[in-house]
Amino acid sequence: MYAANNPFADFFKPELSQEVANLFKPMQNLVEVNTKTVETLVALQKAYVEELANASVEQFKTLCECKDPKAALDLQVKFYKSVEAKMTETAEKSVVAMTEAKDAYVATVEESGKQVTEMAEEAAKKVADLKVA
Repeated sequence: MYAANNPFADFFKPELSQEVANLFKPMQNLVEVNTKTVETLVALQKAYVEELANASVEQFKTLCECKDPKAALDLQVKFYKSVEAKMTETAEKSVVAMTEAKDAYVATVEESGKQVTEMAEEAAKKVADLKVA
């Protein structure tokens, strides 16, 4: 008897709960995209910093053993070119990760917008049917 008088009784029906869960699905997708992107970017930066630190230590050892200033300069130039190449590679991979995240965001927002439009049209149709009846 209480359910008949309760305007929120339909809210607790399983199919409505599924509809509410479906409404939050796009946000869950965006959280997953953010998590994956951050993990990727952190892994790239970590690998870059580790490689840079190791290469710097090796470069220091090599330079300490070098007696010829010209050879030391050549070693430094070679070292900086390798650092630049690794930095460029890391930056390119970061851009790819961000582009993939942007594409996933756009796809999620477009799909969500489509679903909201369909729901609004369906609700408008139901209201129009109620007015006719």
